[in-house]
Amino acid sequence: MSPRTKEQNDAIREMRMNQIMQAAAEVYLEKGIQLEIRDVAVKAELGYGTVYHYYKSKHMLLEDLLWDALNRTESAVLPALTGDGGSLLKAESFSRLLLRKCIQDPSVFILLKTVADNFHHFPGNRFIKLFADFQERIYLPFVDMIREGIGSKSPEKTANLIFGSLVGCTTLNIHHNMRNEMDVEGIVDMIFSGIQSKDR
Repeated sequence: MSPRTKEQNDAIREMRMNQIMQAAAEVYLEKGIQLEIRDVAVKAELGYGTVYHYYKSKHMLLEDLLWDALNRTESAVLPALTGDGGSLLKAESFSRLLLRKCIQDPSVFILLKTVADNFHHFPGNRFIKLFADFQERIYLPFVDMIREGIGSKSPEKTANLIFGSLVGCTTLNIHHNMRNEMDVEGIVDMIFSGIQSKDR
């Protein structure tokens, strides 16, 4: 048997890391910051040594998970950021896309919840860059849509209310095992009808 090529090794490495991060997201939903590398190994059906080879600590693993989730979040909402239409329609589309992604992808939900919690479970200042990137790539473009679309006097407050509502709805549905029953359209319609009537 011939040795694996560099490309094959890279593909295996990427597959393993995705497997580990997916397992970490599921364990995080169950245990929060109390998760351990051992728990992730069990969920991923990998040996402890294999997971430890890639991640020496849970904080390194969670940091990778959150950066990957930021990229996934940006990809999910890109149609709203780059699409045609008025700012209000784009803001509603952004919210729907984000809520759907939260339900489908636990790592995106974990990112939003962690940002909302101001990373208070994580030690040190290792997430300053992640937070700045989240602001630049996700939050501030959404604030601009709100500012232009609704003419809100305080678009940041309105954006925070929407993000908080989306995170809260997802939290309830995840912890009550009702993800498949979540009415994305109805939730976003309700949020935006309330915001528009209040701001006008």
